[in-house]
Amino acid sequence: PALQALKAQGVAHPRIVGLIETCEESGSYDLLPYVDALRPRLGEVELVICLDSGAGNYDQLWLTTSLRGMASGTLKVEVLTEGIHSGDASGLVPSSFRIMRQVLD
Repeated sequence: PALQALKAQGVAHPRIVGLIETCEESGSYDLLPYVDALRPRLGEVELVICLDSGAGNYDQLWLTTSLRGMASGTLKVEVLTEGIHSGDASGLVPSSFRIMRQVLD
């Protein structure tokens, strides 16, 4: 729709080519051969937008802008260096669970 709107208004825009490679979760081993095979038709490429998550290798720049609503991590909350009986420390030692909830909220 955005390109159609530009065309309808007579606004000039650069040539835009879409290349969809669907080798999901397998390292996209087909992508570079496709790019090589299509190089004459692609012409001079000035911008590449990759819609994926993670890094396929360490030889190229990868950027993740969305994780499709998922996030993973480890949250560790420590308030003591050793266990203390609740009768001795209840009310004095902050609740690690409460601290965790405040961080997550």
